[in-house]
Amino acid sequence: MMKKILLVLDSGDSALLARDYALQLAKRHQCALTALALIDGAPLLEGEAMPPGGFAYRMARDASMEQRWLDNARGLLDGVRDQAGELDVALASVLAEDGRPEDELVRHAPLHDLLVVSTDSHLGESERPHDSRWLENYLLNPARPMLLFSADTVLPEHPRCVVLAYDGSPCAARALQQFVFLGLAHDLPRKVIANHTDPQEAERLACEGAAYLAGHGLPSEPVALTARGSNSQILIAAADSHGAALLVMGAFGHNSWKERLFGSTTRTLMKHCHVPLLMFH
Repeated sequence: MMKKILLVLDSGDSALLARDYALQLAKRHQCALTALALIDGAPLLEGEAMPPGGFAYRMARDASMEQRWLDNARGLLDGVRDQAGELDVALASVLAEDGRPEDELVRHAPLHDLLVVSTDSHLGESERPHDSRWLENYLLNPARPMLLFSADTVLPEHPRCVVLAYDGSPCAARALQQFVFLGLAHDLPRKVIANHTDPQEAERLACEGAAYLAGHGLPSEPVALTARGSNSQILIAAADSHGAALLVMGAFGHNSWKERLFGSTTRTLMKHCHVPLLMFH
């Protein structure tokens, strides 16, 4: 049963969507919520050619940038604190400005059951280019499952089900286990999607995943696919066509999906999935 959620705050549109979703999730599940505001100060430490007498200018410029980032982070924390109060959600807030973003996630994630984050992250202010490489670094060895919101995520008004991608790999099996443990969207019907060039193998995999969920009181419909083409587009299309409220997946193994973690499939889903994406490596 989920008890604590870690929310990474940011100023992008999908980050605001993630914030609202996490608050409602905490209220629905009666969870404690930790809001983490990350600042990536690495640009301030990078070497830069300066003209004679330019050092003082750079020092003043960097101090101004850092203060602006701090003010923005504090504003995000104040905003979520007000919302949590209105929803009667227990909230702890953390401002992390000294370490690398992925290191801060490694430090805080083990104290929580779920991490909620947007890939449209700016780590300071909205004018900075968004960068999700720090998320990729964290996901190489995550302590907890991650609920991701991409720049293309739109919450459906009338969701019909949860779609769970299953390829028989250990990562996919762990993703199903985390879905059961967390209790996310258990009020909706479930469809286990398996894709393989062999129809019988696709059916076997889909039934295997559905059987695991049924054993935990979550009957699910196995859906066998023999689609060809981009794996990411197959999954996005499956989630869209079934009216999914949530897409669940692990890191792809070497069988039906033929992708390793952070192959093209995972990166594309992180950037363009239309629904919240529950991932676990």
